[in-house]
Amino acid sequence: MASFTGEHTVEESWLRATEDGNLPEVAAHDSQFAAILALSDFERFVYVLTVLEGWTDRECATLLHVSPPLIEEARLHALQHFFKR
Repeated sequence: MASFTGEHTVEESWLRATEDGNLPEVAAHDSQFAAILALSDFERFVYVLTVLEGWTDRECATLLHVSPPLIEEARLHALQHFFKR
């Protein structure tokens, strides 16, 4: 997900936005970031852990005290959300 925009990666601009409190402004100019913010909190957390960070469904389920199938369902819903955009 590290696409480059000028000298900085997308993730760096997202990090700066969270530190500065400019999330809505960044989301208005970055469709990937806006899509992630549009997910429910649970789906966003599962997406970040399993897709971006590479955690297994079992690891994520253990952390969140839910079943692995619920993690899989949330991840699939998040991915479908991105493909519908």
